[in-house]
Amino acid sequence: MPQKLRIHFCRILYELVTKNTIDLPLFIACCGSLGRILRREEKLTIADLEFDWRPLYDLTWNAVSPKIWQDNPIQNRTKLKTIIDLVSEANRFFPPSAAIDVFRELLPSIQFNSLDWQPAAVQLLNLFVPTACPPNGATPIANGPYSTDPKRWLPTIFSLWSFNLRTSGYDAYLMNLVTRLVTDQRGNLVLTSEQIRFVFASGLHFFNLPVTRSSTSLPRSISTAVTNTAQFYRMPSNGTLPLREDRALNFAKFIVYTMHDETPGGTLDLFEQLVLMIEPFYHPSNNGSWSGILARFLRHLSKELLERSRDEAADNCDVPESARLKRSIRRRFVVSVRTLAMLLLFSKGEDSVSMSHSTLKHLAEVEPDLIFRPLLDTLYTAIDSVTETHRMLSAMRALAKLATTLSNFSHYPEGAQHVAPLLTLTLPGIDVNDPTKTYFALSFVCNLCNNGVVFEELLASGYMPGSRPLSKSSSSDMDVDQDIDAPPDLDMEQIEWMTRASTVQFETWIDQYLRRVFALMDNLSSSLDTNESFSPDTNIESMAAHTTERVLLQCSERYHPMISRLMTGFATRITSLSAVGRMRSVVSAFALAMPEQALANLLPICCEKIAEEIENGVGLVPSLSQVSRSHSETTLIWFASILVVLTEGQNGTYLLRYKDQLISAVELLVCKCYSRQVYTIGCKLLHTTLMSLTRTTPLRGHSVSDKLWNEPKFRENHFRYWGQHPHVGDSSFGIDWHIANEQEIEFALELAHRVIEPRIGELDSLVDTAPHSREPNNKENVYLNRLLVTLCYSLLAMGCLVPPPGNPVELDDLSDDLISGEDSINMAPRYRLDRQVSAGYVFTDPESAKYKEVLGIREAIGRVAAKTLTHMASNKEDNVENIKSIVVLAQTVICHHGVDRSAFTSFCRSWNYGLDAFSIDDNTSIMPRYIAYRRARFTQLSRMFHNTRYMQVTELFRDITTQIARFCLSAYEEVRDYSISALENIMAILPAVKYPLIPLFLDELEDNESSDPEKMIGALRVLDSMPMRKACLRDWNYFPKMVLALCRAQHEDKPQVKRLIRGTAVNQVVHLAAPLAVKPLSEDTRNLTLELYGTVDTEFEEAIARDRTRCEQRYQFAKDESAKLVNALVGILRDAGTTWRFAAISGYYLDQLATVNIPVEPQLMATLAENLTSDLVLFRESAAINLSLLIGKIKQRSKLNCPGIAVSQRRTMLDIDSGDGKRFSGQVHTDICERALSGDGEATAAPFLDSPASGWFVWPQKAKVYVCPPPGNAEAFDHIDPESQEAYKALRGVLFTDGKWDDIARLFSIESMRSPDEDNFGVTRAMLFTQLFSLFELPLLDKAWSAIEQLSRDHEHVGAQRAASEIIGGLLRGSKHWAQGSLDRMWDLLIPLLDAVFSKLSSDTERFWQTCMHYAFARRDPRRYLPLIRLLLYTRQFDPHSEAPFAEQAKLEHLRMMVGSWDWRIVSAIVASRPQLLDALAHPYKQVRDVAGVLMYMLSVSEFSVSYPKVEVAIDDLARYGPTGRDFSHWEGTQRTQSLIQNMLHKVEEWKADHVPSIEGTSNYSRGSKTLLTFFISGYYFSSRRLTIEHLPSILPLVSVLQEQHDDEELLHLAKTTMQFFSQILYTASMSEVAATKTLALLEDSSNTWHVVTKTLPLLCTLTFANRFTLSRDIRTHILETTASFLEHEQIEVRQVALTSLTSLVKCANSQVIADANTRFSAMLGSRLPRVRYGKTPKDPAAYNRLVLTRHAGVLGLSCLVLAFPYAIPEWLPKVLVLLAGCIDDPNPIQSTVQRTFAEFRRTHMDTWHEDRKKFTSNQLEILTDMLVSPCYYA
Repeated sequence: MPQKLRIHFCRILYELVTKNTIDLPLFIACCGSLGRILRREEKLTIADLEFDWRPLYDLTWNAVSPKIWQDNPIQNRTKLKTIIDLVSEANRFFPPSAAIDVFRELLPSIQFNSLDWQPAAVQLLNLFVPTACPPNGATPIANGPYSTDPKRWLPTIFSLWSFNLRTSGYDAYLMNLVTRLVTDQRGNLVLTSEQIRFVFASGLHFFNLPVTRSSTSLPRSISTAVTNTAQFYRMPSNGTLPLREDRALNFAKFIVYTMHDETPGGTLDLFEQLVLMIEPFYHPSNNGSWSGILARFLRHLSKELLERSRDEAADNCDVPESARLKRSIRRRFVVSVRTLAMLLLFSKGEDSVSMSHSTLKHLAEVEPDLIFRPLLDTLYTAIDSVTETHRMLSAMRALAKLATTLSNFSHYPEGAQHVAPLLTLTLPGIDVNDPTKTYFALSFVCNLCNNGVVFEELLASGYMPGSRPLSKSSSSDMDVDQDIDAPPDLDMEQIEWMTRASTVQFETWIDQYLRRVFALMDNLSSSLDTNESFSPDTNIESMAAHTTERVLLQCSERYHPMISRLMTGFATRITSLSAVGRMRSVVSAFALAMPEQALANLLPICCEKIAEEIENGVGLVPSLSQVSRSHSETTLIWFASILVVLTEGQNGTYLLRYKDQLISAVELLVCKCYSRQVYTIGCKLLHTTLMSLTRTTPLRGHSVSDKLWNEPKFRENHFRYWGQHPHVGDSSFGIDWHIANEQEIEFALELAHRVIEPRIGELDSLVDTAPHSREPNNKENVYLNRLLVTLCYSLLAMGCLVPPPGNPVELDDLSDDLISGEDSINMAPRYRLDRQVSAGYVFTDPESAKYKEVLGIREAIGRVAAKTLTHMASNKEDNVENIKSIVVLAQTVICHHGVDRSAFTSFCRSWNYGLDAFSIDDNTSIMPRYIAYRRARFTQLSRMFHNTRYMQVTELFRDITTQIARFCLSAYEEVRDYSISALENIMAILPAVKYPLIPLFLDELEDNESSDPEKMIGALRVLDSMPMRKACLRDWNYFPKMVLALCRAQHEDKPQVKRLIRGTAVNQVVHLAAPLAVKPLSEDTRNLTLELYGTVDTEFEEAIARDRTRCEQRYQFAKDESAKLVNALVGILRDAGTTWRFAAISGYYLDQLATVNIPVEPQLMATLAENLTSDLVLFRESAAINLSLLIGKIKQRSKLNCPGIAVSQRRTMLDIDSGDGKRFSGQVHTDICERALSGDGEATAAPFLDSPASGWFVWPQKAKVYVCPPPGNAEAFDHIDPESQEAYKALRGVLFTDGKWDDIARLFSIESMRSPDEDNFGVTRAMLFTQLFSLFELPLLDKAWSAIEQLSRDHEHVGAQRAASEIIGGLLRGSKHWAQGSLDRMWDLLIPLLDAVFSKLSSDTERFWQTCMHYAFARRDPRRYLPLIRLLLYTRQFDPHSEAPFAEQAKLEHLRMMVGSWDWRIVSAIVASRPQLLDALAHPYKQVRDVAGVLMYMLSVSEFSVSYPKVEVAIDDLARYGPTGRDFSHWEGTQRTQSLIQNMLHKVEEWKADHVPSIEGTSNYSRGSKTLLTFFISGYYFSSRRLTIEHLPSILPLVSVLQEQHDDEELLHLAKTTMQFFSQILYTASMSEVAATKTLALLEDSSNTWHVVTKTLPLLCTLTFANRFTLSRDIRTHILETTASFLEHEQIEVRQVALTSLTSLVKCANSQVIADANTRFSAMLGSRLPRVRYGKTPKDPAAYNRLVLTRHAGVLGLSCLVLAFPYAIPEWLPKVLVLLAGCIDDPNPIQSTVQRTFAEFRRTHMDTWHEDRKKFTSNQLEILTDMLVSPCYYA
């Protein structure tokens, strides 16, 4: 596509999907096409195209927050996913100036005090903020405006990030935004050190490491405190978009694309620190929930590094040279990643092992010498291992994955010399007893062959040149690489000599390989007697055959005699019938790779054996069994099968010399044999022979062209070509094609004349003369079946001779289009032409005699097939086997013209699998010749399949289809299965044939005398098939008939029929769309389209007008039919005889058919209203859902079609920036509710702002507000849509009927059949009442009030309270637009009632009323509910001294619910009411204390709001704080909050002084401490943690003391939870310093007991690990020194804890810190202990004990160095071990510490000791042996 046309087409598609109303299938198709075009970055740059983000955002937001009146929520979710995919691709085409506009739109929606609706806002921010570079390479970071300067708004992102550190979801989306920015802005934007550390700190917590993730459960009072209000709306996935960010990918991508230099503190330095921290978690022994994400992280790191390296090495790379990745950086990075990948290599998880292989492959593509040298040592050792099977298997998998990179000589020359040794070493892996190992061994061989490895011995003359020896690996030290900075110099002469010398093993290897394959095939279990179509053995069989073919193709001709001898011996060694399939696989490989040798050695033998066996009478006994059980037929079947394989896929020219033998064999097998398996093989032989003679197909070949293969230069140096795959356009690449010559055509026609034409006549004669009065005997049945099978295989073979009937074939050049062009390698060209194209047919001239001859044969087969179908349908319905055969033949007549649908789909699957298994390069023009052959074949099949889809529908085709459709209704299941499958394929090829069949199948669903359940089953299966379903859904001529047929088919009780009816209906409902009105295109779309079309003339305008008229007529017809269908479905619902199942199906259809475009039917509305009081629960629930939707549609139609409607006057957009500036400022709106409660008229009359987020972070430019309710009782919906008037009246008539609401109250209060605990507040029912009261207002309330009051005052029944809460919740929410007079009346009724209800709540009913109010309050201005707030705040005030604990708990729960709903906008009013929460600190009842603690925290954090006046001010202010913006986690609270915390602490301290441990469980100290801890723990659950983060360090002494209260389990659990969360939480840089300093001060406080130290030290280490990247170096050093000082503590328990803690700190330390520690601890061992005789006392006990303590501290310190590296041997470690060994004779606890250290060292190094021992000298090994080997009793 030309560039200009591509750009224009993108603009048209973008306008079409964003500014026009189109149906969903077309919308998805347009979005998909646009996304695919935009995805090609090399075709379209941001300089070529620009999109306006706003229309796409509006489209997304409408899908994110759909209204109740919008159609089909199921399809809306599909639409949303499609839109998100499009936004992801279109983002880079948004102008840079769009960034500030996106911020203006979304930042006002941010409110981080609660999680209500916030995920969607952050996700949309992530999706829409443009991050691509500006056009023409302009630098975006020069002091420009907000719109073009990412540096200006990046601090805003980090500021938002600081609000919710380590909150599920937020981190991932913000990480994705920052990662996309640094990726798109490469070379233009460099992040600061603070920003990089911020991201690293967050990324560390992505891994779910046990050190950074607490397993402690939160108290229930905290975990149940938040209600997600997304359930109250039609929000997708509880308020989140279906957008899943891979956290590991984003973090890995950020690391790779921010590496620019090697400065300390840069990305590379931080990454190396990260590797040290997470390295232990990669070891196989450390398997857990973190393993998967760590493995993915590693794979993404390597893949992104490879992609960046390739991008920057490309000629068209636009990244500045200074910003490109230097090789020294790349090599350091590779070494770090390699360390982790090698640990993961032998992991326990299969996925982790696979990802380690992918990682090593990616790294080897970048720096092969750094990977293969250490890796090959490990692989050689692992494969040689006999006892460690898992290591061997992983090594085999790794070799299979890395084979292509290892054998690429130009990329890694040293790898070539390892090919032959590795082939020999892996040969035992082909083992029938281990299928997995066999598969990977074969994959390794196959990948080597595909990569161009040639099996030919080369001459290595003389001695090996050079002096430097080459071993399996030049370096085995994985920890210290001598050549990290630069790759080593290679001695190419030495490498080539070694490679040549290794090829001497090839001949022996080929012989052993073939023998192993033969043994494998002989011993594979038989699947002949099973019904499984696939098993592990079949997988191994196909893999072995494919690999053998590739091996034989790459073998030198000198090995052909040996191969022919082995193959001939194997093929002629008859074993059993069960081995025929496996023998065929091997012989097929031989025939395809070496066709001449295979034919010469095997074909004469096969023909001779076939003739001999048939002459002896074998195969002449009639049998219709498809599996032969006769041993006498073994030889015949064996050699006939070999003959089929020999002729399959061959070059037809090789078959010409065997013409007479082949014709004779075909005639014998097809014309004389009566055994079904034998003559079926004969038919296959006929098919394969004809296909090989006539098919135009690419020929298999070597890895290089035949010309290059035969050149002496190549044969003498073939290893230099390994891995070198030329461009498809290169002249040396050429693929040879087989095109039938005259001799082959004559051979094929002779076969047709001698075999096919006589069979046609025989079948025609047999049908004409078949007796109708008697059943045919067995021989007659077999004879008929043989004719049918013969003609079927004949048709399959003749598909390549002539094109299918249709338009004339365009004669274009076949070979040029098959492998060239810009099409992607992973998808062959799909032609969308409305004509047939060239596909390599033998005859293309319709006027030629041979064309007419072949076409006549095909037509004759078609006619006789149709004739036979009719005959079988009328006379032979019980002849199942022959009916199945004729159905297959009939399907072949229509569907198979070179390739059928199933074969093409199967080839597509194998093509995709081959691409995944063998990938060379992202460059799609460079591929192995084998892949190119597959692609060429794929392209040709695509052309043939395209031609099949554009056939003409002839009368013969219609007759055949009609007969097959009748067989779909057969009484025999087998016949139905075959017929339905055939009909589906035919309908997919020829869509037009299905429409006449629809009435046939619908008639079978009718209730009449001839109804048959078996026919109904067949009809339903056909109607539910994809082609039929799509046809019916699109065509309103048939859709109503199908719906009514399904809904009325309740006369059959067979379970299978009912299941099929429901399944068919559900599949239709999911994809059903109501008729869509035809609307003119937008002006922009029209202009772009006309511009693309060119000149617009009168004829063009007339054509457009005709199309518009046709569309309008079609819409009107669909609209009329829809109305009729709705009335018919309503009639079914009203029919008393309709069962609940079919009534539910009718309801499903009605739900989807009701749309805003079509008026609601009155009868439907009345029926649903009546069903609200049905005795069936299903009817009531369905009616509630449908009524809510229909009322919403009536209201929306009224708003659209009634301009003067009152409800539209009560909503407006208020400009925040205009006027006097006093409207909705942050301070004014914070206490507006408080002022309204106090009677402030201005506050009461101010417009309602329902959005709880507006103004919390920043005020929008404009806000949607609702005016103060007008006085009086005027209804909001004072006008109803004229077309909906009748439906409105019908609904009103039912609802206002006397006694109706009493029935509703009675039935809705019936308890659910579920347990009482599961009987929850019904949101669906509450939404129904919301719609009812919003439409009918006060009159309906008056009508329903008595029923509501009766329910509410019934406190004995839980169901009554639930129903009352649902009705009142709907009433409160539905009063949104009521006038003031109506509201006053409502409150006069409600307040006394609610006061009475709340005073008698129970534990079973409290949850209903909490959810009720939460439902009513969600996204509503609190001033709408002032009377209710006064009731909750003043009338029902909390009394801490009350003896009714549950009532007081309910009061606190109501307050908590208000704070959760309104947050910062209600907190001042609650505080002004002076709730006595502090008095509940030590309340005797746990429930009251827990709720009070959570409520106090929520009130405290809700006092925080930023409230910037505008977005620009917010961005500027946040940028002033530095690169990471403002740290919002650092907030001490308001003065009231600080006073509250101090008062709580003061009270606890007072109670502590009076605390008596003997009454621990009931003391004020214990209870107050629990409440205090609940207060702080709340911060870890709620999204707002800033208060806890700020104040918790100050109470660490108290919490540490509370951990000693062992007699109170609850208090101990809370204290432990607090300390764990404190240490594991992610802090910002400033707060981490405070937390660490406070903890250090606690440790250094001498007044603390040693118990406090043992509890605090591990937490300090955890805090250091979790915040490693935010803590300064000085603080980390101080922590290390403090921990080390405790090694000399007098208490041994403290020293042991210090050892564990110091070990974890040393793991993350740099080499200098470790060296200093080594020196320090070694010095402690300088003074030896004086000798003391056993039982004697030292001369100076005090000095002796001090020396023991000092030496023990030294031993502990050195032990921590040993234990810190459990899987490695640093260069200093041997000396440390020797030094520790010298302390083995010291007294305890020194001796025991040394023993434990060596025991742990032995355990962790056991698996790798054969490599680790090389790091020690002989003397050191001798000492270690004494320490590591257990002493023997007899020594």
